[in-house]
Amino acid sequence: MANTHISVNALKSEDEKNHLLVRQKLIDAAEGRLVTVVEEFERAFDILSKYDKTVTVFGSARLPAEHPVCRQAYAVGWELANQGYAIVTGGGGGVMEAANRGAFEAGGTSIGFNIHLPMEQKLNEYTTESYRFEHFFGRKVAMTLDASAYIFAGGGFGTFDELFEVITLIQTGTVPQVPVVLLGKDFWTPLDQMIHDTLADKYHTIEPEDRSLYIITDDIQHVTDRVNESSLERAREQMFDRAYKLKDRWIAEGKR
Repeated sequence: MANTHISVNALKSEDEKNHLLVRQKLIDAAEGRLVTVVEEFERAFDILSKYDKTVTVFGSARLPAEHPVCRQAYAVGWELANQGYAIVTGGGGGVMEAANRGAFEAGGTSIGFNIHLPMEQKLNEYTTESYRFEHFFGRKVAMTLDASAYIFAGGGFGTFDELFEVITLIQTGTVPQVPVVLLGKDFWTPLDQMIHDTLADKYHTIEPEDRSLYIITDDIQHVTDRVNESSLERAREQMFDRAYKLKDRWIAEGKR
């Protein structure tokens, strides 16, 4: 009986050791991953910090180049690059490639933030700068950090994930309120109707005015006009902010 008791205690002790070992391995793995994510942030921010005006374009990697959605993405990439905006995408095919290609062929800056996946996502050939992420988290932060606008063409779960995160960040004041453009009425109008009918009207889980956080359009000129208006507003705000900080500094120095 005593031997059995000792055996049970020994097993418990061994089990606890194994549990602690597994836990430590998980902690070590998490710390290693965190270091990698920080490195990815630094690399991405080094790229983005070179440009005053960026526009991020999101959309499906699966659509062929001749698809109308890709043609719209190409046009918006070309037009905004011509007006001095660096175009940022996930660096893949489909909509991302179309927007990058538009910016590239306009002679502008075309940035691709690609990611390593089990099923290889190849970086498209229309980027002037690129970086390949290992983690979705770091990539998403880089693409939503401080853009002049966010443009969403048709896409799947990933595009919807990015859309609702951007809208939530703007709604909660976590990032500046800049244009969120849903490019393509045919694709986005049913979603807008669901948001109106279900979220706003039926369940009241959002405020009716929250739908003003985005616009839906097919008009490329409307897109560029809205982005330019917003950029001017932000430039004015930054100018006044710098002026007030300078004034406060002068006052503080004058009191010394």
